Amino acid sequence: MNYIFSFSSRNSALRFYDAVIAAGGKAKLTNAPIASGTGCGLAVKSNDYHLCQNVLNFGHYNYLREIYEYDGQTYKSLYRQGNY
Repeated sequence: MNYIFSFSSRNSALRFYDAVIAAGGKAKLTNAPIASGTGCGLAVKSNDYHLCQNVLNFGHYNYLREIYEYDGQTYKSLYRQGNY
């Protein structure tokens, strides 16, 4: 199972990607799965949800917009910021 963390700020996506790698996780930069026109469209993909949650909890990522679960065929929204 893969998890995709979508950001509206390119800088936040890159910072989050670097922090996941620094914490020992594997991550990949990718396009956000749903183009909603609310940001840069850059996302971070990883299969370690708990490590990514820890990185989010210890960082300052105001521009996180949505977290998706991806099973190889469909996307399921796990988190969506309400007002963006």
